[in-house]
Amino acid sequence: MTTMGIIIALLNLPGQVPAETPEAQSRRRLESGSRSSALDTIEAWLQSPSAKKEWHMEPDAFASRLKVLVEAPYKLAQSGYPWCTYASVLMCLLRRDPSAVVNYAIKLYNTGKISLGRINGEVSSDLRAFDVARYLRRELSKKPPNNKTHYAQPVDFMLMAGFCSEQMDGFIEFDGPIDDSKAAPPLDDLTPTKNLMLASGLYTSVQVTKINPSDTDAAVQALIAPSSERDILLVAPMSYFVDGLNFIPKFNKLGRHIAPVVRNDGTKLAFWSWGDEPIESLGMTDDGSLAPPTLDGVAGGYSMAINLPELKKTVTDSKASRWVVTATLKPA
Repeated sequence: MTTMGIIIALLNLPGQVPAETPEAQSRRRLESGSRSSALDTIEAWLQSPSAKKEWHMEPDAFASRLKVLVEAPYKLAQSGYPWCTYASVLMCLLRRDPSAVVNYAIKLYNTGKISLGRINGEVSSDLRAFDVARYLRRELSKKPPNNKTHYAQPVDFMLMAGFCSEQMDGFIEFDGPIDDSKAAPPLDDLTPTKNLMLASGLYTSVQVTKINPSDTDAAVQALIAPSSERDILLVAPMSYFVDGLNFIPKFNKLGRHIAPVVRNDGTKLAFWSWGDEPIESLGMTDDGSLAPPTLDGVAGGYSMAINLPELKKTVTDSKASRWVVTATLKPA
């Protein structure tokens, strides 16, 4: 293991974490306070006259799911849409400032208006009238396996659809097919991702860095190591994230994927993606060739081995390049 790998491993050993820095302590307290405020806001809204059925959701169901996402951001489900960018950004925001996301969610639910930092707009009446749970149940029943009820999460869909609608000026094909590339901007250009994170108001800077074959292992390890003060999004071909798996349903073409990296111990990454379901229920099965990602019981999401040669691989297609988005938080 490289020196950088050893350092990262020591920083992440359970029970062996060094004394918390003042910055990390302040960040933890800020996030905890925001989480408590978010839960209080949800409860207060639920008891208010404005808590009425919208987006084909009863207020109780909306509030219940929102509480789940506040407590465990990694459970946000992409729902079969090619919205990994919006899912990734939302999971970061839910982790760092859940109160801001809850205010965004309640306003979007009540009025259809989008408001989070400098992210502003309004969704169409057609989008608000769309019954995503019914639609996804019908569409997913056509694809094996048929027991993917976790995909039908209307609250998660609403949160992502708000971001997507703002980014694409309302022109989104949300009613299918669910693997339609027109339902989201391509990952070929990460500028929209960068701008979305900056517009949230949580970050002082967002940098996009390409991983090159000439990079040292230590440099790549440092690049994909998150901290209390920075969020990391890893962009790579979907095959990197699902190595060792048979991707049965093929909801999306196996193109590029983006996911938040929440832990790096030098040998394994923990990343948030696809909600909180075992890979089998996502329609992915172990093909026996490599160790596939498994549910991570500590950080949430999934855990997988770091394949540095694959990350540094020489590619001829620019769309297959590996990138890292580094978002530095404003001081706590």
